[in-house]
Amino acid sequence: MPSFWTRQPGTAVYTAFFVVSTLLRLPWLLTLYLFPSMRPNSSWTFRQSLCRTLFVYFGKYVATIELKPPPLLKVGNEKGQFVITQPARSEVYRGILLCDPLISPGDVGAIWHTKPITHPGQHQRGQRVFFHVHGGAYVLGDGRDPGIKFMSSLLSQSSPGCAIFCPEYRLSSAPGGRFPAAFQDTVTAYSYLVHELQIPPQDIVLSGDSAGAHLTIALLRYANANLDILPEPAALLLWSPWPDMVIEVDVADERPATHVDHVAPELIAWTYREFLPRSETGVARSDPYISPVTASIPTEVPIWVQWGSAEILKPEITNFVNVQKSFQPQHKDGVKFRVGTYEVANAPHDILTLAPMIGWKAEAAKAVEHAIQFLDDYLL
Repeated sequence: MPSFWTRQPGTAVYTAFFVVSTLLRLPWLLTLYLFPSMRPNSSWTFRQSLCRTLFVYFGKYVATIELKPPPLLKVGNEKGQFVITQPARSEVYRGILLCDPLISPGDVGAIWHTKPITHPGQHQRGQRVFFHVHGGAYVLGDGRDPGIKFMSSLLSQSSPGCAIFCPEYRLSSAPGGRFPAAFQDTVTAYSYLVHELQIPPQDIVLSGDSAGAHLTIALLRYANANLDILPEPAALLLWSPWPDMVIEVDVADERPATHVDHVAPELIAWTYREFLPRSETGVARSDPYISPVTASIPTEVPIWVQWGSAEILKPEITNFVNVQKSFQPQHKDGVKFRVGTYEVANAPHDILTLAPMIGWKAEAAKAVEHAIQFLDDYLL
């Protein structure tokens, strides 16, 4: 049920309160964080500490007013880099993708952050194509914000000549965006690359941050279970994935990392309210497509996972890694697992795309270099 704050005049009142209260707190924060011992993490810089706290305030604010997303399928400033993909043939959607009769596949917008590939034959065999799915807790974000552009610049620098494709899925904060809407859109966009543009799947690397990582895990699981209609990609890169939606908000709120990380518990609660499938679908929160930590994917696709040691979801991420390692075969040299990991010391959630805002650019760049080295080790 919408609260008073999600409707006018409540939204305007709460917005005014947020702005005034944040401005009043600012002098205190500016003084407090001059002292390393008073920062969320004493190893953080002044800027990282201040931006983290302001980001927490903003997360609580947007979750309280339930900020409505802008309309999808709008070209904006991208022009020639923006494409609209139509639903794939009907047989591509089966099982879990059709669990809710109220939600059907639709058109999906996407942005090429490199030179666009617009027709079959344009892609050169061997050219690496990153299929990156943005985060935002399923209620915020898009494929064209400054964080995604920062991420794209890092990938282009570390993997010269690559192509970067970012689909924009339906957010659950908008009507008709509940599960499996975003999942359907991700499958539609991936099918577009494979079936319409005829890009070989061995040249496609799935990538996603936060909720986007959750989506790419689901996409790999779906492809692995339906190889007759959708081939598996070459590899999967996961940046601060959200692998467990069984965890309760109050449990997460009691963790020490809550006072360090920038993920507001109110944001998690908002996601649960809007994203989780309707009870009529019979899909539980423990379903592997909702909480991938509950079951490994029987795949030989190399998987690389990054997280920060200060993340509130670190226990769930490491559990997911262990669950997936329990299946993954060893590399051809008999030593390396096909599940690679990279922990960034003292880092909060999702530095890949949030670094421009919260101050972790150097660490994000090193993480991307590590990810590309992982791909080169396994794919070249």
